[in-house]
Amino acid sequence: MTAIAELTAPDTLKLPAQITAQFRPSDRFVVWVEGDTVYLKRITPASVVEIVDQAPAEEPLTLDEINELVHQARREQK
Repeated sequence: MTAIAELTAPDTLKLPAQITAQFRPSDRFVVWVEGDTVYLKRITPASVVEIVDQAPAEEPLTLDEINELVHQARREQK
């Protein structure tokens, strides 16, 4: 797919609707430039399951960490 983006206000890049429809407002991107090409790559946050799986077994998660994971999981479901 090819579409035209427009630099509107200072530091604002307006993407075509068919592009933005593929993302959520909370999505974040890493951006880099190579020559005259600008790349946007969506950052995929680790899932709650991956975070828990990567936690060291000998160090249990704190209640605050568990609380944050629960809130994160609920945000992902919306």
